[in-house]
Amino acid sequence: MSEILYGVDSTFEGIAKKATPKFKTTPGRLLFAGFMAGAYIAFGFVLAVIAATGFHDNPSAFKLLLGAVFPVGLIAVILAGADLWTGNVQFLSSAKAKGYADFRCVLYNWFGSYGGNFIGSVFIALLAVQLTGLFGHVGDPNTFGKTIVAIAHGKVSKDFVALLFLGIGCNWLVNVAIWQSARVQDGAGKILAIWFPIFAFVAIGFEHAIANMWAIPMGVFLSNGAINWANFFHNLIPVTLGNAIGGFLFVSFYYWYLSHPELTARRLAKEIVDFTVVFVAFWVLATLIPAGIALALKNNLYAFPLVLSVYYIAGTFALARIAKPGVRG
Repeated sequence: MSEILYGVDSTFEGIAKKATPKFKTTPGRLLFAGFMAGAYIAFGFVLAVIAATGFHDNPSAFKLLLGAVFPVGLIAVILAGADLWTGNVQFLSSAKAKGYADFRCVLYNWFGSYGGNFIGSVFIALLAVQLTGLFGHVGDPNTFGKTIVAIAHGKVSKDFVALLFLGIGCNWLVNVAIWQSARVQDGAGKILAIWFPIFAFVAIGFEHAIANMWAIPMGVFLSNGAINWANFFHNLIPVTLGNAIGGFLFVSFYYWYLSHPELTARRLAKEIVDFTVVFVAFWVLATLIPAGIALALKNNLYAFPLVLSVYYIAGTFALARIAKPGVRG
């Protein structure tokens, strides 16, 4: 039997086991943990825009400053504790590959964390515009608001294929950051392990579905609907697909393969098929059905996020009955 490269087996086992509470928790806790992760990522984006706006006429400096500050969000997710869907691609895929989770558990966690991320992100968008005026007001952005409207416009103007591959690159690096942090024991080391890959993905210009749940709604509010909710899903559908591929294929699947030299081609193919099946179910429930709701309510600033929040909450509680986590509520 081949030797295991880089001692990755213990790290992979640790990540797979850390996923267990994520699908055994109650829907209320899963949604709240998802809310917090969405808020943490949004806080990082808020700070990044404020730090970089003064350099908007210098694209290199602007991107480097955005990247330098943005990692605050994922550092908070990992060290403080919250449930980020893009990271859960790795956690739950690893647990599934090890046999600790099944299709129902993965779908429950992914849907609940994604929905919670949306609610937390939109809450921070409301906080930054309607509740505080930090970025201006509806239809009247200030200097920082004009920057985020420009960012949001750029995100909804790209084509499907570009967004797909920008999503792949993003979650490849996000999950490398999570993987690296899992291999480091001290807090300062974890911060550095997280910071560099996240700095890279933001400065490069890759697309992160959960970050976009703050950035594009900010564009919707500040432009007073010139950017609308249908535009939001024009971005979110391919970026979510790309994020899933990047996190699974280039991190979770890769390290599972290295950790188990005994794996056959048939077993490897089965895991890819299993991932595809659960992801398609998730993708339909979490993005395609909501996109239909967005088309119906695309020009209503507030009805759509409210209806979608209710949909995600109800869906998480419904899926909890199928996944049967330990306690309900």
